[in-house]
Amino acid sequence: MTTTLPPLAHLCQRCSVLEFYDSDVPRALGEHPGLFRLKLDYFLLDSLPDLPCLAESAYNGCDFCSILKNAILKYSRGSFDQVLAYVFYQWRRPGEGEGGPAMKLQSLVAELLWIGYDENGDHLSLSTWLRFDIDSPPGPCSQWLGLQPPPWDKALCTDNLEMIFNSFECSNPIRTSLNGATYPTRLIDVGVKGSYSCRLVETRLDPIFMQSSDIQYATLSYCWGSPEQSSRQFKTETSSLQERICGFSFNQASPILQDAIRVTQTLGIRYLWVDAVCIIQDDKQDWYRESSQMSLIFQNSTLTICTPASTSCQEGFLSRDWTMTRIKFQSRMNEAVSGSYTIRLVGEMNNYYHATVDGLSFALTYSHWAMRGWILQEYELSQRALIFTRTKLHVITEHGVQSEGNETLDMSECTRGTVFLPGNRNKLNRYLNFLSLVESYSTMKLTHRSDKFPAISGLASRLFSGGAYYAGHVLPHIDLFWTSVLRQPAALVSREALVENLKSQNPYVAPSWSWASRNHPVNFGDGQLRIVSQESDFLDVRAECRVVHAKTSITGVDLFGGIETGELTLHGAVIPLIGHVQLLTSINGNEKLCRLVEDGEYIADLSFDWNDIYGGEAFQDLSLVLIGSRKVEGLCWEPIRLIYEHELVDKPEKKLGKDIGTTMATTKTTPMAVFVVRGRPNVASLHGKRVVHRVHYHRGHDHDKDWFQDHAAGSMDDKMVDTEMEYQRHVSEVYHGHRRPAQPSDDDQRHAYGIIVQPAPEPGKYFRVGVFLSVPRERGGLKYFRGRAMRTVEII
Repeated sequence: MTTTLPPLAHLCQRCSVLEFYDSDVPRALGEHPGLFRLKLDYFLLDSLPDLPCLAESAYNGCDFCSILKNAILKYSRGSFDQVLAYVFYQWRRPGEGEGGPAMKLQSLVAELLWIGYDENGDHLSLSTWLRFDIDSPPGPCSQWLGLQPPPWDKALCTDNLEMIFNSFECSNPIRTSLNGATYPTRLIDVGVKGSYSCRLVETRLDPIFMQSSDIQYATLSYCWGSPEQSSRQFKTETSSLQERICGFSFNQASPILQDAIRVTQTLGIRYLWVDAVCIIQDDKQDWYRESSQMSLIFQNSTLTICTPASTSCQEGFLSRDWTMTRIKFQSRMNEAVSGSYTIRLVGEMNNYYHATVDGLSFALTYSHWAMRGWILQEYELSQRALIFTRTKLHVITEHGVQSEGNETLDMSECTRGTVFLPGNRNKLNRYLNFLSLVESYSTMKLTHRSDKFPAISGLASRLFSGGAYYAGHVLPHIDLFWTSVLRQPAALVSREALVENLKSQNPYVAPSWSWASRNHPVNFGDGQLRIVSQESDFLDVRAECRVVHAKTSITGVDLFGGIETGELTLHGAVIPLIGHVQLLTSINGNEKLCRLVEDGEYIADLSFDWNDIYGGEAFQDLSLVLIGSRKVEGLCWEPIRLIYEHELVDKPEKKLGKDIGTTMATTKTTPMAVFVVRGRPNVASLHGKRVVHRVHYHRGHDHDKDWFQDHAAGSMDDKMVDTEMEYQRHVSEVYHGHRRPAQPSDDDQRHAYGIIVQPAPEPGKYFRVGVFLSVPRERGGLKYFRGRAMRTVEII
């Protein structure tokens, strides 16, 4: 068990700024809460593809220039001919319970601005970030800077194995029957440690499994990679099934499977489940059957091997061949403190925030592995997980996180497994949790669009077992109010393209009213209003439509899996969009916010599922379908101003305060809120006004919440009732869409929300193409819909 440190870096004059002055770092928490960025006096503009400046400096012996040159060449893109680099240190505020200094050195980040021209000669620019983790052996330097200890040279060293076994001793996983069976249909027998032969076992026919219900097996969660990489993966097909059962050698396996076999053998676990080998890949019925059990397979496993350190099946995850160097440190505040620390290249990030979070958070949220759609339920349903990141090993059980080298992490939210077992949450909490999960899931990637429901069916089946479930919805009116998120420069969608995709989905995935019918992220709510974010919010929500009919037909055997068709019929107020539609602004680059105005007065804000909107576009064939209302106190409906942090450089705080005050004073209606956002904007957001239509609000009647918590009984119609039971009944009625207006007089203060539809090619049927929110101002709010004719609409 060793940790090999690289030699001290030889640095050129430009790179010598890496040996920073700690006197430049605020030592008091009050100055810079959260994260703090220490910018270095570093500036580099170099030409691609040869990078002559970096190449010359690297040739003359600068270790950091050599690392930076190789990284830029690795991640370079053909359309850019120059790169501009800045470098900064990222510091963080310690979490609760952490000791040490007020600010801890977390990472080194190199910001790269790629510059070039497209085929039309138009200017192109793109920002990415290189992240380096920082660590140091225990000592004065490590203690002074709050550094984490370095990783071991070998992932499966004695200390890490001891950490794994100790974590598992305190863990108590719960095993559930797999449709009457204890084990998956097939498992790989990896043999004992050092064995080089494996075989595929059919558990229902194997005497060992027939005689015991307590045999351990591991599961592998990994990225398949590109189609080309996946095509070369070691797998089981109909023609090779008997060959796999007879046995195969270790060297035949894909690199990632080889590493998984090493881990399983080392931990003394005899069996391993890997989808490519344990599911017959060219047998559709076998795939339907096994994929429907996949969530239970992961839940029942002894542990899941998670591989953020790998990007494909052709890349292992145990190798620790780091790109690194060591930086000298001498405190300018305490002469007794000196030493060095190691910087290790983690990789390129496409988002500033991704580059600045801690290593485990990045691995679990933003890595290639974490962005694969199937990963969500594989990880969420695993009761014990080994996380192999680019730099360290972490063990996660129901008790929390244990990390290599006793790294200190405040990662209680990483606990997985037991929260999804039956009985751990009430129905409403499970519903809210599912909405949050779908938002995360909608950002992930799937090789096959048809996997959209199967890849999340395990979570859905646990959260809604025994209840109605239609195309990713449980159809209280709340989850129909979702918004398309079209923020990335590439996410430019025209109305024609949207409708064409809805008319001819190939393969068919979901009806237009389902979030799963879109190929982009979604949010439940819009920029102003998330209908419910906690259980108490249900008290203010009321259904304004009735679900007449809902139906989906499934493919395969999984009730929560893929579907062939989906229909939804609603009865409520349906109003043609006959007013004037104004394009207000861009949001975060590509999203567009529109406003409906009649006779010069506000009616509603519109959010369409397309963002390629042009002046003079016709909207007369669209209709507003009211689905619900909510009373919200103190919600501002005007856009808020967004200021990027880099715009405030060298601005005194007093001047910033003066600017904000001026903005608020000049707003004609409700004062405009001003938010400062960390990092730099993406390219798309540099066009047009820096305005965003997103507001966080506080409930104006928190005393209601306290009342329900503090009183055990209350009075209703002169009868004593249990307050908590009445509260749950009220909320449950809202959830199911059965709540009747209790105070009709409050309609003038209620926000109205719903979906926007347009006629489909089939007569009498409609596509959902957006959402609207109408706040109670001028002619808007729920009062706009009162007295309107009620209609029945079928949405497909």
